Amino acid sequence: MLKKILLALIFVITAITSVTHAEDDMKTVASKAYVDTKIETKQLKIPAANTPGVGAGETVMTYTATGNGQIGERGLYSDISSYNANTDGDKLITASALNATFTNLPTTPTTKLECANQNDGCTLWTIVDQTAYGTSGNGTTTIDLASIMGMSRGTDHAYRSNSGGDISNNASTYGVTQNGTWVVDYGNGKRIRGKSQCSSQVGDNNDETWTNPTISSTLPDASGVYCYCQLDGYTTNGDNWGNMTALSAPWVFSKDLSDDGDDYCANRCVVYCANLLWRANEDYLAFRAAVFNSVQ
Repeated sequence: MLKKILLALIFVITAITSVTHAEDDMKTVASKAYVDTKIETKQLKIPAANTPGVGAGETVMTYTATGNGQIGERGLYSDISSYNANTDGDKLITASALNATFTNLPTTPTTKLECANQNDGCTLWTIVDQTAYGTSGNGTTTIDLASIMGMSRGTDHAYRSNSGGDISNNASTYGVTQNGTWVVDYGNGKRIRGKSQCSSQVGDNNDETWTNPTISSTLPDASGVYCYCQLDGYTTNGDNWGNMTALSAPWVFSKDLSDDGDDYCANRCVVYCANLLWRANEDYLAFRAAVFNSVQ
């Protein structure tokens, strides 16, 4: 009997000792470095809204450039009638504000050139009124280049071929430093700039009358025998390539240069683009009208 009592006491003492050691493990004193290291692995509490200039519930949480889990806020712009560049410039636009903009696009009256005697090779041209979306004159919307540049012969032009092997002597004067680019000068500070590209995409120039030429927003490749031209910018202040106001325009088919091969197109396509827009022959003016009318 005594033996059983001793065994029971030993068991109880062992259990108490185990619990005491477990509690001691939970009470281990940690150093400051240990605590700081552990805290750095934890996500900070997301701060409340109320970025200066916006109210609660009017911001979107964003990541910051510093990283490390830091976040920021960006306001929402929803009232199109009260835009303030100082407080609204960096806000994210809401669907309602965007919808209001695209259902009330401004329009501007402009003109385009149309052939008046197509059966006689378009020796006469008429100026036809049209209405376009956007505000004329800022370089990012519809521009009436026919009225701005006129239809007279240019005073000069410069170019650099797609292959880089044919460069006009005055290319640097007009800031033409990239292959496949050109500038046409119409005098009195009026200039246009653009690009040329050879492609395998077959084009039609209507027997060089350009009454309804092939026009493409993109080209499938940059090699081939079909020469295309694209407007890229304009100026009325005598600016060179890099300082001209940008234009948005598609590729307009210029010439089929298949008789002379791919290498010929790579060297001469840019020359055709510049010459056709520089000279004032009947067929050249037809091409100019087609290119000017292509501006979007």
